[in-house]
Amino acid sequence: AEENNDQGAFEMGGSGSVLPGGQLLGDPEVRKAMSKSWGRPIPDAQASSLPQMIEDAQQGTLKALFVVGENPLASLPPSSGIRSALEKLEFLVCQELFLTETAQKAHVVLPACSYAEKDGTFTNSEGHIQSVRKAIDLVGESRPDWEVFSALSVMMNDSIEYEDVKAISKEIHNLLPGTRTLGPSPLSAQTDSTVIARYLKTDYQRDIATRYQLPADDSGDGPEDLVLQVSQSLFHSGKFSRKAKGLLQVESTGKLYLHPEDAARRGIGEGDTVKVSNRLGEVVTPVGLRERIPQGVAMFPEHFDEEVRRLLSYSVDSETQVPYYKVAPVRVEKVEGT
Repeated sequence: AEENNDQGAFEMGGSGSVLPGGQLLGDPEVRKAMSKSWGRPIPDAQASSLPQMIEDAQQGTLKALFVVGENPLASLPPSSGIRSALEKLEFLVCQELFLTETAQKAHVVLPACSYAEKDGTFTNSEGHIQSVRKAIDLVGESRPDWEVFSALSVMMNDSIEYEDVKAISKEIHNLLPGTRTLGPSPLSAQTDSTVIARYLKTDYQRDIATRYQLPADDSGDGPEDLVLQVSQSLFHSGKFSRKAKGLLQVESTGKLYLHPEDAARRGIGEGDTVKVSNRLGEVVTPVGLRERIPQGVAMFPEHFDEEVRRLLSYSVDSETQVPYYKVAPVRVEKVEGT
């Protein structure tokens, strides 16, 4: 998977609302303990969410952005306003392995190294911590992220220095004793049925009616209109895997996948060319038929979705402030002559 350490990043405090261990930034006791350990005060204000950063950049109140290992210009739809937001920044820094679409817009690009060039750990979504060991020497001028952050902190006169990865691991273990255990937890996972029951009784219907409701769209004129879903082929999102020749031999181009019955109702066959459209635009693409695609859904793999992203609307969850843009109502029509 290309996002194999999202859980680990979160547990190290890589979110604007939490500190290491997923402890809430808004908890005064947590901030006090962390301040004592780090020897510096911790602000109580949460960091801006991604949607808020985009809005602030568009309005000119956010002047600079430091992007590490992300490519928002390629991953977010045009409807998010990300392009105009980046263009209005006075200073954009990208820390990357590749010269991505976002990195090409940057004033400065810092060369990061891959997992194969550094030591560390990955934490999967089950909470299992897996050790990672350096396999090859650093390529070119690339450096591990922690070295880049440390060097920048020294240049900014707010030094955060470590001798090596072992020193970082020691600090993590002292702050979060549970991280000393590698591999599966010795305790089996437990489900709190009371929490699930409470959610189903109180919040489930509200969330279905509001947070998870697909926005209305005027793209079609009948009950056979489809829902476009942009999703991954297995764990292949395209960020890194489109750099792998072997994977591209398995799936080298994108196509729209339909359930055979949905396709038959529209006179569409395997390999035909179709027009996918809604109020935001239209895209022409070949079609593949798959029984595993749910009826009513048109699936397009996100690793080849450059044009398809133009059809995606952009909304923000009111509670989590997480952007959502992977589905959109569309109309699918066969292009005559194919």
